[in-house]
Amino acid sequence: MTAAPNLALPPRVRFPGISSAAFEHPSDRAALEALRRTPGLDRLLKWLSDMGAERYLRVKFTADSIRVSPRQCSRLYNDLREACAILDVKEPELYLSQYPVPNAFAFGMQRHTIVMTTSLVDLLSETERLEVIGHELGHIKAEHMLYTQMAFLLADILSMAAGTITIPGAILTNGLIMALYTWIRKSELTADRAGLLTVQDPNICVSGLLKLVGGSQKLMDDLNPDEFTRQADLYEDMDEDLMSLYYKLMLLRFQTHPFPAVRARELTEWSRSDQYLRLLRGDYPRVETDQGRRTCAACSAIVTNVTFRFCPECGGILDPVTRD
Repeated sequence: MTAAPNLALPPRVRFPGISSAAFEHPSDRAALEALRRTPGLDRLLKWLSDMGAERYLRVKFTADSIRVSPRQCSRLYNDLREACAILDVKEPELYLSQYPVPNAFAFGMQRHTIVMTTSLVDLLSETERLEVIGHELGHIKAEHMLYTQMAFLLADILSMAAGTITIPGAILTNGLIMALYTWIRKSELTADRAGLLTVQDPNICVSGLLKLVGGSQKLMDDLNPDEFTRQADLYEDMDEDLMSLYYKLMLLRFQTHPFPAVRARELTEWSRSDQYLRLLRGDYPRVETDQGRRTCAACSAIVTNVTFRFCPECGGILDPVTRD
């Protein structure tokens, strides 16, 4: 009798010591640099951090969600462990929250935390779920936590105060809010790349996005990823008149994520790039070779992003980068 062929998938590549610079999207970097040039913004974010928004969220999810562990939802915990091993990220806390809308997000500067909703877990396959965890770890790895968490809080505060400020102040306020949301959308492209590095199959990433945007259980086997990515081209072709551009601006100005079809095309194109292939071969920037590494005096976190003036873990002021 002939032995059955071994159809097991090869093990996923791991990236020990990988720096977030290896998968950072250029638009993310450019938008964040533009945001940091806003006078006084870093001091404002530090003040908001001290208000304790993270402690509020931690109390909420500890009291009203399931904390995933080796003894609680162990399969989901194993996904977390695998994703952390692939991206070389310290294991964050993971919570499962009952909610009818599929969603996942990360928060926390003192303790990183990922939250996934039950509807997301029910909607996605095991590998798609792994990609989502890798996506959220990408936010953590790229040190998005301070700016993302504080951007949402700042946007809420500025929105509530909009009716009490002058017209020039309202213009400046709306401009800052739009700049914050612009960066948040760009940061998702970086996190998408981290998700792809976790599962190492662009089809899984696109199929997950397909389900999020139109995930009917009865049509799961009839979704076409190629047709979906072509929608991004159709979307861009709608720039031919001012009215369409205006509608796009209105749709995007307070949106936290790029449109799914655009994200799918971005990921597909990056998966074919030399940069991605070099990553899979182990050719990538590593944390230990980064220039400008600093240690936060307040919490001892290692900060490798040379543009940061405040610690992404605790918000403490960092020493300036010493340049040779």
